[in-house]
Amino acid sequence: MNNRTLELTKMALVAATYVVLGLLLMPLNFGALQFRLAEMVNAISVFNKRYVWAVTIGCFIVNLFSNLAAVDLVFGTLNTLVITGGSYLVSKLIKNYWGKLAVVPVIGALSMFMIALELKLVFGAPFWITYAGLFVTEFITCALGSVVFGLIEKSPNIPAKYKLSN
Repeated sequence: MNNRTLELTKMALVAATYVVLGLLLMPLNFGALQFRLAEMVNAISVFNKRYVWAVTIGCFIVNLFSNLAAVDLVFGTLNTLVITGGSYLVSKLIKNYWGKLAVVPVIGALSMFMIALELKLVFGAPFWITYAGLFVTEFITCALGSVVFGLIEKSPNIPAKYKLSN
């Protein structure tokens, strides 16, 4: 398998992982209190910039299933691009492996103001209460993803060419 094919395959697998996890718990993905398990995949973005796009594409696909698809396709997908892009850029400044992964839950949680604003504008949801709930659930899912994908990437059982960072 040539490098370009391997790179595209990795991107497709990451996007598909987001979609599968997103569709698995569909009722919990949308609304004022969300627990989108697929947000775990955001952590992968620190390994390579190609995953910024892969995760964002996965999010876009999941948002097609939203009751507010037109709004979620913009706000939700843009929010994921901010989380993954921001995490990738900030992680480049950090030398420590686990420190790189630790930025994902922080950036993810902080960025949820975009979704809280969306829910306020569309449904009239109380901004600060909504933001607090989204902040907590996003932090949890991204932290879980940082640990899971961090351990997978560190696994000696995965050949180097198949590592996310390559």
